[in-house]
Amino acid sequence: MKNLKWAFFLCPLLLTGCWSQLELNERAFVAGIYIDKASNGHMEVSLSFTLPNRLVPGDLGGAGTSGKPYTILSATGKSFTEAYKKIQATITRSISWGHTRIIVISEEMARDGIKDILEFVIREPSLNINQALLIAPGKAKDIEELTPIFERFPTAIPISFTQRKVTLDTTPKDFLETKNGDMIVGLLSKKYIKMLSEDGKKGLFVSPGEMALFHNYKMVGKLDIEVGRGSFWLRNLVKGAEVTIKSPTDQNLISLLVMNAHTKIRPSKKEPYTFNVEIKADGNISESHSDMDLSNQKQVVQLERIAEKQIRNRVQAALKASQEVKADVFQFGEYLSWYKPKIWKEIKGDWPEVYSQKAKINVHLDLQIERHGAENNPFWEKERNS
Repeated sequence: MKNLKWAFFLCPLLLTGCWSQLELNERAFVAGIYIDKASNGHMEVSLSFTLPNRLVPGDLGGAGTSGKPYTILSATGKSFTEAYKKIQATITRSISWGHTRIIVISEEMARDGIKDILEFVIREPSLNINQALLIAPGKAKDIEELTPIFERFPTAIPISFTQRKVTLDTTPKDFLETKNGDMIVGLLSKKYIKMLSEDGKKGLFVSPGEMALFHNYKMVGKLDIEVGRGSFWLRNLVKGAEVTIKSPTDQNLISLLVMNAHTKIRPSKKEPYTFNVEIKADGNISESHSDMDLSNQKQVVQLERIAEKQIRNRVQAALKASQEVKADVFQFGEYLSWYKPKIWKEIKGDWPEVYSQKAKINVHLDLQIERHGAENNPFWEKERNS
């Protein structure tokens, strides 16, 4: 009976508890953050808001009005806080970061450094440090002008790129976990094209692009799209990747779909600044324009070796580019500190130079073609021989 009395006493307290002092209709939910460089060394902060009063069209029985269900507001300041507080002063609701899912920073701002931006992110408890972080050419806030053909909100487009792993899914947390601010981040591509869905009018089209290399929280270089794909292997992000190679029999194209890949990085036991990168992957043949006999295991092994060489070249090119700008974006220094703490203690202050000049990275790749598809050979070969 005593326990039952306590239950009756506690239930009302639990039911009436409130997680926030503000009601939902008093909040302005930020969907995305865009940061550009302003004059006088200031930053321009642009916040994308969802508009609840427009989420339900009025002709469906709701109280909504016509127009886009989102908007963007901008302000400049010496700091992120100063800029966003200026936005807060102009709107009727309190800014809420709980629904923020992406931060896009302009390339110009990234080259100046993103320490101040990360400083705000880590201190604001309602901001998720696992949200997507991307770089944009030109003005970052222009991303909000894209035409969201398949989605309702522009922010959903770049977010989907990171979720589907067609660009790197780098987050603020990744930066915060580094000791030196070295990281690789997806760089968006922007262009204006005619869109059939908009009656042929030109609209902003955004797609995955190059990769941005950061050293000490500053963007210091880029990887082009092809070389940038090598970074996916080093970050263990490969799943459903396409690799097209030339057949060893007639030089016609064969496409492989890499279904799974796993990468291990270990420092060499004997050489202090040598690292071994071991990559294991399996894939399927998705398309063949070659007369190659895929039922011949020796020829399939040949195909595997050619694919391995192409992937290895991409990975090595990505590594070389990072060493040239002294940006340890794949965190080899972390592996050295874990496995050889004494050596790391001696050289950690000079690690950018050591990584650039002395680090040797061996890439070993083992690719197995598991499935050839429904046919071993192209269908026209079958018809020709029948």
